[in-house]
Amino acid sequence: MRYLPELYYFEEQEDFPFRQAVLATATAVSQWCSYFYARVIVPLTEDTGPLEKGGLLPVDPQERQTFVEDLVHWLFDNSAVDSLFCLFLDDEPAPQSGKTAKFDHHDDTCCWALNLTPDEFAHLQTAWKANGLPEDLFYPEHDGLCVPYPGTGLKARLLRALGVQRCYTPKQWENENQKRPA
Repeated sequence: MRYLPELYYFEEQEDFPFRQAVLATATAVSQWCSYFYARVIVPLTEDTGPLEKGGLLPVDPQERQTFVEDLVHWLFDNSAVDSLFCLFLDDEPAPQSGKTAKFDHHDDTCCWALNLTPDEFAHLQTAWKANGLPEDLFYPEHDGLCVPYPGTGLKARLLRALGVQRCYTPKQWENENQKRPA
């Protein structure tokens, strides 16, 4: 099942611990993975060295966790923008065209997905909680909601006529509804 990031946390909360969320998620997901691919998209400096790495993850669970922690730190240490990197963790060589990896971060956080079983996701939620992160950090893809573009002005009417929608994550939709008068 595909899970998407709850953008309420990642985009709307200024003090959200983004690095901690990526690290906790990647290390937890890595326990079900054998392969990795990582790429710095916007290097911090021109002297960064190699911009991509890939291959097999260590077999030993503790070594794998340490390796993935180091890999995530390497991405952050060499990227000019924290949220702009590529990282795939999967049980098959990654990336694969047309397949979502277990941990699938193509470039920006809005393009992040997890492809986990419900049991794996429940285990990941436990890891988030243990790291002081919200348990609803990701949500099942089908729980997102798209509605006709809101508003009453000319721009909004035109966008609606063109079929443009405004999409919300579950937490964004909850907060949007709390703003509306009863």
